[in-house]
Amino acid sequence: MKKERGKSEEMKIIIQRTIWIILIIINCVTIFQFSNQNAIISSNTSGKVIDWLIDIIPFTSQLEEKEKARVKEEIMQPIIRKLAHFSIYALLGFLIMGLACTYNGTFYQKILCSVLLACLYAMSDEFHQLFISGRSGQITDVLIDTAGALTGAIIFMLIIKYYRRITKKQVERKKLEKSTKLLFISSTGGHFNELMQLKPLFQKCTYHIVTETSPAMEHLKQEYGKNLDFLAYGTKKTPLRYIGILFINCFKSLWIYLKFRPQIVITTGTHTAGPMCCIAKILGSKIIYIETFANRNTKTQAGRLLYYIADVFIVQWEEMLNIYPKAIYLGGVY
Repeated sequence: MKKERGKSEEMKIIIQRTIWIILIIINCVTIFQFSNQNAIISSNTSGKVIDWLIDIIPFTSQLEEKEKARVKEEIMQPIIRKLAHFSIYALLGFLIMGLACTYNGTFYQKILCSVLLACLYAMSDEFHQLFISGRSGQITDVLIDTAGALTGAIIFMLIIKYYRRITKKQVERKKLEKSTKLLFISSTGGHFNELMQLKPLFQKCTYHIVTETSPAMEHLKQEYGKNLDFLAYGTKKTPLRYIGILFINCFKSLWIYLKFRPQIVITTGTHTAGPMCCIAKILGSKIIYIETFANRNTKTQAGRLLYYIADVFIVQWEEMLNIYPKAIYLGGVY
């Protein structure tokens, strides 16, 4: 497989190089053809472009014919001809840089080679014009051509850099999408102990843990850091306080859910998990409920509620299937 991939990559690079070389040759032939025109033909070619520009520019289109001729000869023609030099060599620098990027080397090595090759061709092109009627070779044109090639090479590298950044973000986004986000929630004590039996899943997913705050849970902050959130602790022994805490936990559960956006919520109970599971159900996440190991013949209050909204309801005793007919028995978590 590795050899096949290696051959495939080599073939891909060869095809890319061939395409770049063909485009470079086309560009160089085009430059040669323009340089091979004598002064009269070259002036007529650029003159047509200038006449069209003069007619569409509001300021120059309103001028008299004599003024148009003066603007054409003294202002527009030098600018357009130099701009043509700059543009076509910018394209050449762009293409040579594309070819250079199929080889190993640093950014500076590639851009230096690209500009140097374009400069050498510009020098040969100006030398070629010495033998064409009415044309002349100029050092200023070589400098303009080289500047154009440098600009084209830099533009290519900026495009590649931007493309790689976008591609990297897309890859990272796909990896994130493929990573299952699981939220584990339970109250303290035995319920949390049962939940932690699922700890091996942490290595296979993006996870978040939610439990009640208590002195016994403080050590979890060091181990799980940002992957951990606490809800307020409440007990039914003080009904009024319990209702107030439950109300607060509903809002805090919503905040935690929106922050993490889990695909699946896994819980072993008890009342602490109720608001979170209801929020998850409403907002489209899956719910996996594991009935506590401590109950073998009776329902828990959390089980009574979550049995009807859980996507997967798991019991740890086979006898519990008589109480929860739609449940799944997978044995104990211990």
